[in-house]
Amino acid sequence: MQKRSDLIFLGDSLTAFHNWVKFGVHHNAGIAGDTTDGLLCRLHYTLEKNPKCVVLMIGINDLLQGQTVDTMKKNYRKVCKQLESIDTVVILSLLPVQMMPQTFEINEKVILLNHFLKQESRERHFTYLDLYSTMVDEKGGIKASLSSDGVHLTPKAYTLWENILTIDGGLTPSI
Repeated sequence: MQKRSDLIFLGDSLTAFHNWVKFGVHHNAGIAGDTTDGLLCRLHYTLEKNPKCVVLMIGINDLLQGQTVDTMKKNYRKVCKQLESIDTVVILSLLPVQMMPQTFEINEKVILLNHFLKQESRERHFTYLDLYSTMVDEKGGIKASLSSDGVHLTPKAYTLWENILTIDGGLTPSI
């Protein structure tokens, strides 16, 4: 049996690259490069920890690798179905990437997926938190001050993320 963890942060490098110590004892189950397919393959390890709360953001790698929105929706539905027994599930919006001609379509798909995630969260009585609107610039990409490379986040972005989790998501900081 896996060690119990009441709070699990689940996702890709955007989750993995931050120390969520502000929220006390937790398990960071972010994996750099992970996709919704990969998450489906490893989700049972998370569920073995019997979490009371899961915070989930995943999907930008799918889009960067050319995955279709329909496939991502199917994967997200499967993930959400498996999370239904958890007391609190917080689904986070996907974030835009740096806006360039080659990323315009990716950022458009982020918007479509965020609408889907909001609706899916509502139907399953999960909490949906919109990080996107705080981090998007006037061109539809991530604000330059919030990204170190057009995808990954700066300390300032993580502070915004933590504040949204605390204020809008009801997660209680332990420090």
